[in-house]
Amino acid sequence: MITKIEKGKLIYLASPYNHPDKATMISNFEIVSKKAAELVAEGKVVYSPITYGHTLVEFQEMTTDQEFWMGFCLTLLEKSEELYVYMMPGWDKSKGVAEEIEFAKQHNIPITYLTH
Repeated sequence: MITKIEKGKLIYLASPYNHPDKATMISNFEIVSKKAAELVAEGKVVYSPITYGHTLVEFQEMTTDQEFWMGFCLTLLEKSEELYVYMMPGWDKSKGVAEEIEFAKQHNIPITYLTH
């Protein structure tokens, strides 16, 4: 078990979330949250917008509008030193993930693609 965090390097973890089936959305939340926890346990400073946003809306009534959350997410991605794209089911069909990848490319943020 790692007991030291790699300070100074913020990693943004992109993953799909929205889906017409509510059970799939919950599953996406659980899958990416587990990956985020694994990465943090390895000593990385990882921000998962799905883990964070999903949790916030459980405690406060707020919009779930894609445009609102994309603005929130891109603000944090801009502050990140690296983008990790979690290639879980649906990642390649996600509009949000595609937008995050394009944003990272435009801002010269290195991109790493993760598998399970």
